[in-house]
Amino acid sequence: MKVAVVGCRGFGRVHLEALRSMGSVDIYVFSRDRAAAEACANEWGASGFFTSYDDVLRSSVDVVDLVVDHASHLEMSVKAFKAGKHVLLEKPIARTLEEGLAIIKAAEESGVKFMVAENHFFDPAARKAAELSKDLGVHTIIARGLSFHAPTGWRAKLDEMGGGSLIDGGIHLMDTFLNIGGDYEAVCGSSRRAMPQMEGESASMALFKFKSGAVGAFMYGWAFPNSPRVPLFEVYGVGGSIVEDPASRVRGRNYGDILFNGERIELPKVNTVQLEIEGFLRSIREGTEVPMPPQLALRDLRAVLDIYTSNCP
Repeated sequence: MKVAVVGCRGFGRVHLEALRSMGSVDIYVFSRDRAAAEACANEWGASGFFTSYDDVLRSSVDVVDLVVDHASHLEMSVKAFKAGKHVLLEKPIARTLEEGLAIIKAAEESGVKFMVAENHFFDPAARKAAELSKDLGVHTIIARGLSFHAPTGWRAKLDEMGGGSLIDGGIHLMDTFLNIGGDYEAVCGSSRRAMPQMEGESASMALFKFKSGAVGAFMYGWAFPNSPRVPLFEVYGVGGSIVEDPASRVRGRNYGDILFNGERIELPKVNTVQLEIEGFLRSIREGTEVPMPPQLALRDLRAVLDIYTSNCP
């Protein structure tokens, strides 16, 4: 299968690393700068490179893997669908619900496969926690991802991001939070622009009331220097607790193992980006549904936007 990675820098390199480990994938790369495109192709052993996105869409590639700024998600996805290309789109699905719905509609009308690349959805710890929480009688969920990161380029621009740190990095943790907690009926949030180099917010906190009756506390941001290594998620219920173990995190995994009622459950040490790409390509080969439905990515975006637009009293 031929896959064109659109985005050779940043997280695009993580996608390329995962693809290179799959022997059955023929890699192509794209950059508007010819020297950068050629260098990227040479570095990753690609079969070819493009400097025009229209050339990508006119080519024989089967899949377009979009690792681009959020503002480009709608236009580039829809153009790929119309060209008959399957699309893997790095999270978030879009900047707004309207954009996200338009992407999903265009994918459905084209008859091609579409999936948002949310690698946290494939993390063994996130999946195990969601499974165990079903019988835990959950009353409280805590998720927090606090780090120090000063973005540059488009990630510092409010319009191109559709927000700040929460819509970019925090939406990963939001996916896990909602997969454990389920649907919510109310949320109040507060966000702050705490880093002058960013136009969007860099610190967010929110309280959720889940339909199950559980409550949730969600915290995320890039404005926290020297923040300690703490669990990324904790789940408490009448039947015990589930806590992510930061000491057991390894490269390629987003979370460490989990502690279930204080006892460690060791989980597979896998590359979650590779898992998501393999699952998407398998759905194309076998004609099955994509492993992560786009509606879940839209759900995650809705929660982020609810935090942006709500205000805790």
